[in-house]
Amino acid sequence: MNSWLAVGAVAVLVLIAVVVIVARPRHIEDVLRQPARVAAGTSTPGSFDPSSLRIWLLSARSERWTGMLQLTAGARNCSLYFLFGHLFHVASDTLTGEPALQECLTWPDIHYTFDEKAKLPTEETIARPIDQILA
Repeated sequence: MNSWLAVGAVAVLVLIAVVVIVARPRHIEDVLRQPARVAAGTSTPGSFDPSSLRIWLLSARSERWTGMLQLTAGARNCSLYFLFGHLFHVASDTLTGEPALQECLTWPDIHYTFDEKAKLPTEETIARPIDQILA
């Protein structure tokens, strides 16, 4: 019985070692190629250009954020709603869904706030994953 326990313990240690070795980057270039993380917090204000907005949207997906991203550019407004990283609803002043998202992706000098505690709507206007929309 004790020999089976020893074999099991060795197997567990080997499995842990394999996971640690495979999961870590092997070269500094691998670390540098990883996308920069953008911090999110309740009512975190900031500003974007269109390319940094795209990066933020992909980070929201990979970090599985939940909440509302409120975008403003001049007199224009757009609200993007996320549930565990899935962008499911977008509404601007005049559009909803993918057309609203495509429009706000063209805005220069975008100001934003992200509210993790925002009430999420039940309407779903985005069907495709964000990486497909941004491609």
